[in-house]
This record gives sequence, structure tokens and C-alpha cells, in this order.
Amino acid sequence: MGDLDLKLKRGGIFADSHENIRKGASSLPMAFVLLCVFAFGANGLNTDSIWTDELYAITNMGGFDGPYSPAEVVNSVAENFPDHVPLFFLLGAGWANFVGWTQFALRLLPVFAGVLMIAWTYRLTSDMFDRFAGLAAASLLGTSAYMVLYIHDFRMYSLFLMFSAMHMWLYWRVLERKSKNERLTLVAFALSTVALFYTHFFAGILFAGLGVFHLLFGLRSRRWWQILLGWAIGALLFLPYLPVLLDGIQRASEKADVTTRAASAPELLRTLSLLLSNGNWLTGAMLVGVLAFVVARRRPLRLIKILTIPFTMVTFIIVANELIGIIPLTRMRYFIVIWIPVVLILGACLGNMPRRRLVSGIVLIVWLVSGYQYYRSEEIMNHVGSMVFTRLYPPLPEYVWHLKGKLRSEDYLLGFSKSSHVNKVLTLGKSVADYYTQEQLGIDGAFIRRGAYGEWLEGEIRQWMGNQPYLLFAFDPQDLPNSYQRVREVIESNYLQCDVVVEQPQLFVQRYVNSRLACDREYRPIAYENGVTLVDRFAQYAPEERKVYVLTGWEVESEEALYQYNLSLQFITPDWQRLGAQIDRHLYDNILTWFSAELSTEDLPPGDYRLMVILYDRESGKKVGGVDQAGGGRDNIFPIVSFTVET
Repeated sequence: MGDLDLKLKRGGIFADSHENIRKGASSLPMAFVLLCVFAFGANGLNTDSIWTDELYAITNMGGFDGPYSPAEVVNSVAENFPDHVPLFFLLGAGWANFVGWTQFALRLLPVFAGVLMIAWTYRLTSDMFDRFAGLAAASLLGTSAYMVLYIHDFRMYSLFLMFSAMHMWLYWRVLERKSKNERLTLVAFALSTVALFYTHFFAGILFAGLGVFHLLFGLRSRRWWQILLGWAIGALLFLPYLPVLLDGIQRASEKADVTTRAASAPELLRTLSLLLSNGNWLTGAMLVGVLAFVVARRRPLRLIKILTIPFTMVTFIIVANELIGIIPLTRMRYFIVIWIPVVLILGACLGNMPRRRLVSGIVLIVWLVSGYQYYRSEEIMNHVGSMVFTRLYPPLPEYVWHLKGKLRSEDYLLGFSKSSHVNKVLTLGKSVADYYTQEQLGIDGAFIRRGAYGEWLEGEIRQWMGNQPYLLFAFDPQDLPNSYQRVREVIESNYLQCDVVVEQPQLFVQRYVNSRLACDREYRPIAYENGVTLVDRFAQYAPEERKVYVLTGWEVESEEALYQYNLSLQFITPDWQRLGAQIDRHLYDNILTWFSAELSTEDLPPGDYRLMVILYDRESGKKVGGVDQAGGGRDNIFPIVSFTVET
């Protein structure tokens, strides 16, 4: 047998490498790898836009209307995201409550988990083989282009893979009786099983691979039944949530847009091979050559046995896809769970090559160059779902950076985007545009599709501009869309040009206000005792048109209030006689902040009048009291404008 087999024989199924570690070189190479992984994962945290799947996570944690309690997080995931499990969302909500909801702060959590994942992969491979193999495996995993995407991503994948590496390490420790405190190791093994189940349903794929290995090759260990018990405890503790997950997976598998795009087994295997080759077939060929050489020349029987783990996992996924049909090529993340056992095997092979330092150095250089090119290519984005749309979004983090501290509470941001996907409202009623405008800037906003023209363009202008009285028009002066001139014409036909808010080489933002208002206008809010706020009120009498133009803006704390209260605009004489001309509307008729109206004065006899605003309960008709925060005083009927109808 080869050197590898002899090493493994001395220590049972897998050799204990503690002696090698003590005699080895310093830990500086591994520290360097961890620093590099952190740098790769943290690169662009504050510049790459949040994408839709990250937004799902944020909304289920209470990023818009939270913070959510742990029970609220679990309920939100079960109701809105049932094909996922709640542990990452619980940890993410706690993390966000501590560090805030900015994209940089949020994404640090998966980056830290990714660094720990690399460290645990190093420990796993080192304990199974030797320190050199551990360093090689950690280097391959930490510089995999596809892996770096998910270390960078505010989702559960790096946390899940961290638990996977931890669980596999604990498995070997229990199986080989390498722990000094065996009881503590068994408890940790059972807890890691629970953590995997509650982090992602991919846990079933990992347990399938380990389970087959355990049944085939673990029988000689006296810890065989203890390992099964640990898995059983984890499964039992997951049973209460299992019906929710199964229902979610069933619903997800029935979606037509998923099943019709499901890839065939050959397509999936080809794409998987490319991803595992860091986007370069030559790199993949080198790694296959290394594996073939070690297997043929060293004949490490036990390494071949370990190959059953990723082989079983891939087979499990392929068969499941053939039966259910839920994996399109855009969702290759279903295979990401196999990365750790694969790099473990490759690391062991590199560690057993002749002149291993030279060979490993060459392989890692080719691997790094391939990964860098692949990470920057468009091709890798074909396998990451709707993350691809972020390259078509405007530079939203840059908008936040330049607009922070320069806004008024009722400003509305209007810009351009290469894709309308940025405005797409998801399950919980929020879009990526909402995350940056509402959550990060405290205002509302939307983006007109750059390619829109004709009726499509006019429709988007009407849809996104609406009745907003305070407008921020944003664009890149060096990259104006074809629709820029038309959009500007519409804005300037209805709005007054005010101050320039941002003037940068690639971002220009100017404030506009409704043409009936003024740039320096002070808001006239009313705070009602039921939590509803009239943030501003304005009216203008146009005698030549015999109309009063009215603009009111509302904020509502709870959705229930939208259905409980109505707004009334009424003409009142100086002696408080109410006339027939009025407008009543439900608050839920337009959940957007602003409501504009026109009231005719055709039937009003000459005289003095006031336009009043009233908020009242729909069922009882009782007026709601409030405080006029502009003029002072408490009442249940407030003036908007006074005017005179001439003879």
C-alpha cells in the first residue's frame, strides 16, 4: 500500500495528526488563508446591491417593520418562506438588532461564518490526514469562485457549510474515539445535527452521504450506535417543524416556473464539473489528474471509501431532481453542500503527490487565476438565480452614501434602472428599491426602466411618479438613458426646480416640488390620537377654473387603521355651516402617502369659505381628535385653506 494507507493504518480508519501539527511549521500559512478568505468575502459588501433572496431574508427578520421577536421570526418564515427553516433567520435577526440593518453590517455575519467554515475544514482535513492536506483543502475551498459568492451573500449557506464542516469533524472524532471528553463530543455531535436540520434542508443530502459511508465502513467502530443515536436525536428535535418544511417543498416543486426550467442530469453534471473546476476545464483536468495519480499509484483504499460521500450526495440530488424536477441551472446552489467533502479529498490528494509543495503550488496558482476570471465573468451569474439582476440595478449603495443626511422625510426618489426587477414587489410587499429608499434612507422611491419608450415609458412615469409632491430626480450624467429627456419634460411640466442635492461625476440628484408648492415650504402636520398622521396639507383656490386643488399626505402605523377610518374634505362657511361640496375617501383606497383631489366651487355662492379636513371612524362616524403641529391647538376638524368666491 502507499504512504497514505500506512499513515491511516497506524491510527485506525483515519490518522490522528496532532503529532504532525506539533512538529509542523508555524500556523502563519493558515492565518494567511483565513485573512484572504475574509478579504474575498468582505470585498464589495457595501457596494454590491442587495438582491431578492437577501431581501426575503431581511423581510422575514423584521427589517422593515421589526425588529421581530424570535417567535415572530419563526412564524414569518413558516408563513412566507415555508421551504426554508428558521435558524439563520433567528441568528440574523439577533445580529441585525445588535449591528443594524445596513447591507454591510448584515453581510458580515455570513462572512464570519465563512471564515469559520474554512477553519473547520482545515481542522477536519488535518485530523483525517495531515496539516499540509488541511491547508490545501482550506485554500481550495476559500478561493472557489462559487463559494466566495455565498460567503458574501446574506443567506444561510456559509452558516450551513460551517455547521457541515463542524459536524463531519465531530463525526470522525466520535468514530475514531479521538476526543478526551467523549461525552461532551457526543453532545456536540447531536447539537450539530439539530443545527444542520434547522439551517437548511440540504442537511438531508449531507446525512445521506455520511449515512451510506457509516453503514458501509463504520461498523467496526464501537461508536457506531452512538452516532446513529446522535442523528436520531437531531431528527426527533426537528420533527415539530418537519410538516411546515415538507409543505413548503411541495408547494415550491409545483411552481410552473421551476418545473419547466428543471435541468437534465447531464446538464447538471456538466455544470457542476465546471463549478468544481473554478470555471476552467483545464483546472478541472489537473485536479482529476491529481486524484487519478494518487488513487492509481498510492492505492489509498480508505480515500476511495471517502469518495462514497460526495458520490452518494450527488446521486441523491440527481435522483431527487429526476423525480421532482426542481433544479434549473440557475440554482446550482443545491450542490454546494458537496464542496467540503470534495476539497477534503483534493487536499488529501495534493498532500500525497511527489514533490507536493511544488505540485500544490502550481495547482493553486492555476486554481486562483481560473477563479478570479470566473468570478468576474458573466457566465457564473447564470447559476446564481436572480442575483444576476443586480448588475442591471443602479448603484443603490452609492445613492444611500451620498443622500444620507440630505433628505426631507417626504422626499420621493425617482431614478433609472436597466431592469425593472429592482421595483419587483416580493412576498412581503417590499422590493429591493424599498430596502434602499425606505429602510436605508427613510423615504420612498422607484426606478424607471431605461429601455422603456412610447406608451411603456409614459405608463412607467405615471406608475412611479404618481402624485408625489416632493421629488428627487437622480441620474448618471455620464450615462443618460434615451428616455431621460422625456422624463425630464414630464417632471418640469408639473414641478418646480429646486436645489441640487448631490453633484458627483456619476450621480446627480436634484429636488423638485409640485408646481403649486414652494421649494422652501414648511410642512403642516396633524398628529391624530389614533396613531394616524397627516404629514402635510395644502390647498390652492383657482378662481378662473372654479376649483380648489387639494394635496394631503398620510402615514398610518397599522394596516388595520387603513380599513377603519375615512378622510373627509369639506367646505365650511365662517359661521361653521357645512355646504354640500365635499369628498370622502377610505384611507385604504391609496396606501401610498399622497392623495390629490379637486373640489368644484361652481355651486358656492359668493362669500368666504374654509376647506376643512376630518378623520372619522367608518362605522360610528365619530370624528378623531388630533393636534395641529403647525399652528397648535387640539380639535377634530382642521383647516387647510381659506378663500373667497367673488361675485
